[in-house]
Amino acid sequence: MTEYTIEIEGESAAIGSAEELVVALDVLQGQHDLAVLEQLRPHLPALVDNPRRLQGLLRVLAPEDQIFLIEALGPGLMAAVGHAPALRDILAMLAEEQVEEKLLAALGAAGLRQLIETPEQLAEVLQWVYGHGDLMALELLGGEALRGLLEDGYELSLPLNALETTGQMRLIELLGWEHVLGVLHDERDLGCLMRALPAELSRKLLEHLPTERLRQLVRDERDLRAVAPYLEAEELACLRGRLEAADAQ
Repeated sequence: MTEYTIEIEGESAAIGSAEELVVALDVLQGQHDLAVLEQLRPHLPALVDNPRRLQGLLRVLAPEDQIFLIEALGPGLMAAVGHAPALRDILAMLAEEQVEEKLLAALGAAGLRQLIETPEQLAEVLQWVYGHGDLMALELLGGEALRGLLEDGYELSLPLNALETTGQMRLIELLGWEHVLGVLHDERDLGCLMRALPAELSRKLLEHLPTERLRQLVRDERDLRAVAPYLEAEELACLRGRLEAADAQ
């Protein structure tokens, strides 16, 4: 095992693993963390090479030192994060918005697209970012990747449920209304989507649905009863009104 020497206030120690680094930082109680990381900077990608080691080290660092670590890992950050569940756990652990944003920016568009492979993983990541981090994640992923992930109403409802209204609106913009309408295959898809949206956006969804397409999704009273449990009273009234208007034409 390769060991790297650090010196603090005239004392030296050998660090051969991320676990030993965590112990050393714990002993120092945050007083010289940055100095230790600076000395080890060329070797951090080798020491911190999997999700368990990255999480263990981030857990004992102050936010400014967490940012230093993320920057120091450079291209090795992807290997250290490893997979989407680990990214979710790291985001859940981080307490500062600027650290989360630094992590997302360092992973970049290519990194996020490689890590996030399912709608469930996308929703979990979005659930654990603070402030503008959700918008940042969506922008990095981009419309094309998001359209490839979200192919039916249930799948689209997952990230929508993890977002505030501003984020929901931006996700819809990135997908485009054509794609949003295209994920509606039956009344269940419509119900899942409307349930995930506030009443204002549910109305916009119905406004974008051509009458003929709406009737294909909700063919009769039986279909409407199937959708009804997903909806708030205002949304159900809006849907019923659209259907009645369609029948009157």
